[in-house]
Amino acid sequence: MKKYLVFFLCIFCLVGCTNKSSKEAVIEYLEKYRNFTAEIEESLMKDLESVIWTKEQKEKYILLMKKQFVNLKYKIKEEIYNGEEATVLVDITVYNYHNSKREALKEQDESQNYIDKVLEKMNNETHTIKYTLVFKTNYKEGVWVLEQPSEETLKKIEGIYNET
Repeated sequence: MKKYLVFFLCIFCLVGCTNKSSKEAVIEYLEKYRNFTAEIEESLMKDLESVIWTKEQKEKYILLMKKQFVNLKYKIKEEIYNGEEATVLVDITVYNYHNSKREALKEQDESQNYIDKVLEKMNNETHTIKYTLVFKTNYKEGVWVLEQPSEETLKKIEGIYNET
């Protein structure tokens, strides 16, 4: 009897794990940010390779992005299925780091490096902004797979999206 119970439990777990919904694929993706996984950190570091900043500025930026991602709030609004494709709408709330850039530009003077000023403003940012993101998923080989989010979506997650 125990063998049958264990067998059915294993089958149930395998089917449950491989047949996740499109919503779960998006949650899994956003949780990588909230948990600031090594994958997310490596991606940020790779993006900074081409930026001409000091090592300290890059380290501070990474810490600020970690603060951003750990504090990211999200709520799934809607899932829209169309056969083997689905669209998931998600409301997110993040620190408004674009506002920090604007403020640094207003206050910029020749005595302080602009990047240092931006990083200082980002560090002190308390204002948040809410965005609705659109994620596309596809059903492949029994699993909902998230398509690569757009550049606009990534900038919104980072809080640096410029709406103008």
